[in-house]
Amino acid sequence: MFLPNLISLRHPDDYPLSPEDIFSSSFGGALPNDIQNQHGDDPDTIIVYHSRKYGDIELRTADVNGEEERRKFAHYLWNAGVLMAELIGGRPSTSEMAENLVEEDGADDQEWWIGEAEGTLWSVRGETVLELGAGVGLAGIISALSGAERVSASDYPAPAILNTIETNISKNIPGTLKKAIKVEGHEWGILNTDFASENKHRFTRILAADCFWMPHQHENLARSMSHFLSKSPTARVLCISGFHTGRARLALFFEEVAPEAGLEVELIFEMDADGMRREWQAERDGGKEDVGERKKWLVLAQLRRAGQM
Repeated sequence: MFLPNLISLRHPDDYPLSPEDIFSSSFGGALPNDIQNQHGDDPDTIIVYHSRKYGDIELRTADVNGEEERRKFAHYLWNAGVLMAELIGGRPSTSEMAENLVEEDGADDQEWWIGEAEGTLWSVRGETVLELGAGVGLAGIISALSGAERVSASDYPAPAILNTIETNISKNIPGTLKKAIKVEGHEWGILNTDFASENKHRFTRILAADCFWMPHQHENLARSMSHFLSKSPTARVLCISGFHTGRARLALFFEEVAPEAGLEVELIFEMDADGMRREWQAERDGGKEDVGERKKWLVLAQLRRAGQM
């Protein structure tokens, strides 16, 4: 499985390894219907994202407190976040892959996630970027490294979550770029804060990775997207999500909730952990889709303001 292979965990010396830790590298072959979807959960363990463009990005997860914070699942890095980093970071050049000790192996566009033309649709260079549900802040970090004009990495306003994002930014962003990225507390749908008021329609790219698994938060999430999205005709919300809680909940957001908030789906498709793609379907196999098979896939979507071309 390609996506999980971009992640490794660096445990502290006294960390007790579980059978899953020991055999995780062979899960793809030993359990072909299983895939590692989430990474981390231990604040003392470093998650390493092996970027072929920027080298190793070291991340820590939040040491969350209480059920309210744990239910945000900000103490994980999910595969949707890894793929988001890959796409907004863009296809690495031959020299970048060589610098980061990645063999090019005769790669062409078919061996990258998406083609060159489509890649421009995911580019954040020169854009103002808002990351919603940032978690460990990976997409925001990659946005800053990729030349975004301004980045706001936002998540639920709990100190443990926001401080961890700050730590990860300090670790991975060089001093010359730090002024381009800032951490913000934002609870979806709460739009009377200073941050929300000062940044209404400010962002030309909004990133949302695995933010869709809570139907009771769909309206708040869509409200935040619509509030912060720039009115520029090229402004887009970039979405990637796993099917952790089923297709019906994702379909609800893209087909009902987002349009009610004035957003429309411009592009939507599915991609698995190896980069194979297929059309989006709100239901597969008559609603009896195999859970193990479903775990391998992600849905990717781009939203724009309704009526814009």
